[in-house]
Amino acid sequence: MARFYTDSVAIIYSNIEAAKQWWVNAFECKEVKVPPDWDNPLPSDVALKLPGDEAPTILLSTRSEVESAGFDRPAPVASTIFCDKLEKASKLLSSRGILVGPIQDGGDMQFFEVRDVEGNLIQICKEP
Repeated sequence: MARFYTDSVAIIYSNIEAAKQWWVNAFECKEVKVPPDWDNPLPSDVALKLPGDEAPTILLSTRSEVESAGFDRPAPVASTIFCDKLEKASKLLSSRGILVGPIQDGGDMQFFEVRDVEGNLIQICKEP
């Protein structure tokens, strides 16, 4: 089984419930309470942790709430999640109904890309 991990991912969504369900289905994330030390929490923020992690590393926010609060939470060009076994990760995500791009060689690391429920780009990378 491939293990997924990341330092942090923060993405804004129009439909937070659909986004949360996508992350739970794709990566088997668990929803947890937003840590009190996270910056500028909003009432609808969703904190997720990946299997095997002790602390949450994924923040999902509602677009309308971020905009009305006047927060500057720019959308990343691509969010990055690492894994230890790239081919297994690709097959696993594909088996969960996620359209998986081809494994590419970026020179210093291999990766493939997926898009979430709202089309945000997520790179799944294997560190050398």
